[in-house]
Amino acid sequence: MSNAVTYDAARRRITSLVTTGDTAAEVEACPGWTVKDVVAHLAAGLGDFANGQFDGVETGEWGERQVRDRRDRALGDLLVEWERNFQVAEGLFDSPAGAVLIAEVVEHEHDIRTALGRPGERDNVAVRAALTRPLQEVDQRLRSRELPALRITLEHGDRIVGEGDPSATLRTSSFELLRVVGGRRSESQIRSLDWDGDPSRWLAALQLFGTRETALVE
Repeated sequence: MSNAVTYDAARRRITSLVTTGDTAAEVEACPGWTVKDVVAHLAAGLGDFANGQFDGVETGEWGERQVRDRRDRALGDLLVEWERNFQVAEGLFDSPAGAVLIAEVVEHEHDIRTALGRPGERDNVAVRAALTRPLQEVDQRLRSRELPALRITLEHGDRIVGEGDPSATLRTSSFELLRVVGGRRSESQIRSLDWDGDPSRWLAALQLFGTRETALVE
């Protein structure tokens, strides 16, 4: 399945969720944002990718600007913008940006599902596709920090990140790993996973989007 098809399927699932759910519901995974705000971020973010506009990515202002500029717009308008931007950005999915966009839309799909109390699609192939870019980044972090390699055992096989023979093993699901690398799990939640070895050395490298102070239960 191509990245464009995977992304569009996630976009359509989100559209279905938000058109039948409470868009004013707070999204615990994205503090300060409602379900509608997450849709605004996804719609505008895809347009920014297409236009190469990334000012504020490192500080968080990139997403906040997208949401702030659309707070007064109706959900229907945001969905139209998102569909339009998907048509404009379709060629991006064949570039390295495609894997980044897949990771973002699938992560936010599950943020929205949790906010609306409608879990599902955790075994979807999209979840495994969403791990492609994050696992590359984890691998690079371990190598650059000269940390021991780590074996990650998922439902569809093993993946070794880092260089050399793995010094420990983490056994988990693709969905749970996606939430770990996406900053949706606290340190205590990560430590409570099925580890063969002390996870301390790998915690910071696994949390690509920072540390969550409180547990997010899904």
